[in-house]
Amino acid sequence: MGRDFYEVLGVSRSASQSDIKKAYRKLALKWHPDKNTDNQEEAQKKFQEISSAFEVLSDPEKKKAYDQFGEAGLGMNGDGGGGSAGPGGATFHFSGGGPGGMDPRKIFEQFFGTGDPFAAGDDEDGGGFGGPFASMGGMGGPQMMFSSMGGMPGGMGGMPGGMSGMPGGMSGMPQQRQQAPKKQQPPVTVPLNVSLDVIYKGGTKKVKITKKVYDASGRFTNVSVEKEIPIKKGWKDGTKITYEREGDEAPGTVPADIVFVITSKPHDVFKREGDDLIATCPISLNQAISGFNSSITHLDGRVINFRMDNATPDTVKTIPADGMPNVKSQTKGDLKIKFHIKFPELSEPDRVQISRILSQYSSR
Repeated sequence: MGRDFYEVLGVSRSASQSDIKKAYRKLALKWHPDKNTDNQEEAQKKFQEISSAFEVLSDPEKKKAYDQFGEAGLGMNGDGGGGSAGPGGATFHFSGGGPGGMDPRKIFEQFFGTGDPFAAGDDEDGGGFGGPFASMGGMGGPQMMFSSMGGMPGGMGGMPGGMSGMPGGMSGMPQQRQQAPKKQQPPVTVPLNVSLDVIYKGGTKKVKITKKVYDASGRFTNVSVEKEIPIKKGWKDGTKITYEREGDEAPGTVPADIVFVITSKPHDVFKREGDDLIATCPISLNQAISGFNSSITHLDGRVINFRMDNATPDTVKTIPADGMPNVKSQTKGDLKIKFHIKFPELSEPDRVQISRILSQYSSR
């Protein structure tokens, strides 16, 4: 029998037309390629299968032929072909497109009365084909024509050439206009303040935003959305993380993208310069002159001990490859320690004495 169209729609062989329509409506909305931008190839395949199954099972003549003879009874070879004689002498000519004949998007458009999956209705009674061919629903709609109907001369109702007896053949029917591409809502940009230690180690950041949603009743409502955003090691300020079509909605348009933009929070000890990390170490004037042992706690919690024999305001201690990670180049910047010398409050006699001592070196 080839493909099991009942299994594709998830209905039993005794399913009513109402059940078939409801099953199609649910699956077509779920697997429409425009709603599955992340896995469009799989969605397109599913969407075609669903449309093929509905095209056959929603039409009594095709359903009868399929139930008796499988796809062979429809003149289908399983990959979109059609044209061999079916039961009762009728030959089905498919207009091409999906595996069942008609373009699956056209089937969707006629069923819902719109080609837009975001605006498609979801009525409880299962609906039917909308548009100019709605009255032909019992014969499968425009995707199928009969070149002969038993002993009826010329096909349907004696019209020469079957349906082509109408002026211009099928062109006598109203032509649907090709829909222009929908505009997308402007992106929603959200600053994402991340601590320097999370950027150094990598992690996640939870954020909550509010967006506008256009509901089925035609009203705008504000809904709260929570995101847990992965932060990669070494990301720089200005890095953008985009969630496509998850922002504000409006009728007849594509939902906005949400764009989070990384900004690093100020840190008490460290600041970033490119891939280098700059740490400031406070020391006393006595330590600067006499030398000292000290330590700093890195952004990942490691304690780094070091020794300095002396230090001036221009002194920099560099620890290579212990700065900010660069994932792209698989390297790290340097950790540079600078020193802030705290001068003591001196009494007048102390200043005189220190000045006398230092004056001995000023001329050297």
